Amino acid sequence: MTYTRETFGNIPAFSQWLFYGLALLSVAVFCFGIWKRFQLWRQGQPIDVRGLLAGSFQERLAQWKPGLRRVVVEGFAQQRVRGRGLPSWAHASLVAGFLMLLLGTTLLEVDHLTGMVSEQLKFHRGTYYLIYEFTLDIFGLFFLLGCIGFLIRRLWRPPSVGHKTSDWLVLALFIAIGLTGYLVEGLRMVWQQPTGLGASCSPVGKWVASGFSGWTESQARTGHLWIWWLHALLVFGFFACIPFTRLIHFVTGPLNLFLTKPALGQLVPITIEEMEKTERMGVSDIRHFTQAQLLSLDACMECGRCEEACPAFATAKPLSPKKVVQDLKGIMAGIGGTAPTTPVHEVIEAETLWSCTACNACSYVCPVRVDPVRLIIDMRRHLVAEGGLSGTAAVALRRMQSSANPWGLPPSERGKWMESASPDPAGSNPTSPS
Repeated sequence: MTYTRETFGNIPAFSQWLFYGLALLSVAVFCFGIWKRFQLWRQGQPIDVRGLLAGSFQERLAQWKPGLRRVVVEGFAQQRVRGRGLPSWAHASLVAGFLMLLLGTTLLEVDHLTGMVSEQLKFHRGTYYLIYEFTLDIFGLFFLLGCIGFLIRRLWRPPSVGHKTSDWLVLALFIAIGLTGYLVEGLRMVWQQPTGLGASCSPVGKWVASGFSGWTESQARTGHLWIWWLHALLVFGFFACIPFTRLIHFVTGPLNLFLTKPALGQLVPITIEEMEKTERMGVSDIRHFTQAQLLSLDACMECGRCEEACPAFATAKPLSPKKVVQDLKGIMAGIGGTAPTTPVHEVIEAETLWSCTACNACSYVCPVRVDPVRLIIDMRRHLVAEGGLSGTAAVALRRMQSSANPWGLPPSERGKWMESASPDPAGSNPTSPS
């Protein structure tokens, strides 16, 4: 016998048409939400998109290769997510389960559409069908295990992790999608009564079906149809809510990994020509950031790793890289309204910006390579241009101007700090800073 199953088994024709109509509606809502975010990103300073598309195919491929590698290795393979215990395992399990279920659903639809052209084109049968059913059955468990891991993390509520009410909605949506998927499979097996490998290839579905062993075929078909619709509506809701929740990092995370140009410790120089053209230095308005930087604000999922790695935050300085990114994201959300855009320095205080040591620890640990240091440096440049330099940096510059050294020592003594293995100008000159 040939092992297979009907894609829309037990689903009336009207329900199938309604299904596709609602699917298109959810995709339309998704595209509308992404378009609204795109409208915000494009308010930033233009990036060289034409440069990414110019040249021969080989030239473009060579230019894209580093970005594509980051997307595959750091994004899909979760390289930058590993090594953090429960959060890493939960994220890897959820992503693996989600991607496999998405791929499986896509292949099932491809089989259905090709079958409408010719029965000979159908491939969801035989050995392929057995492997398909078993793989999706197992990866569905990975998906649910990842959800449980994140549920534990949400209940634990580590202070570095961002918390929103919508996070609970998304988590509940994921768990409901996973559970109803298994219920649909179990009820299908009750009324279809597969035997042999046709039943064993879905071990979880078979176990779920055992819980409905007393149901008649009519009851199983009715229950299957209702749960199938509930599962479909949950999936449509998931796609529709992606641009409006933290799930938007499904889109912006890979994009940011592709567009980012890793250069830890390197500051982007500002030329005189650029200053004459823009008549400004640094960033005072959210639209002064580049389009890629604005996109990176939406890539942040508030995992808190940057905050945990920040030495300024650890020493109780008024700086949280995560909060800087989220504050800027809040300002970006105000672009295009009737009121003028809030200046960044009215939201992020100068003391916060000067607390950054530019060590790049936050950028180094970010799973999607959001770069808070670059954002902070750009805003600090504006402060310098406006005479807003303060703290130890300002003191050092004043001493450089007056004494040609940052300690304020007389010119004849400015090299004395090198005479000791532990340089301390205060030990040899009472007028030097401690």
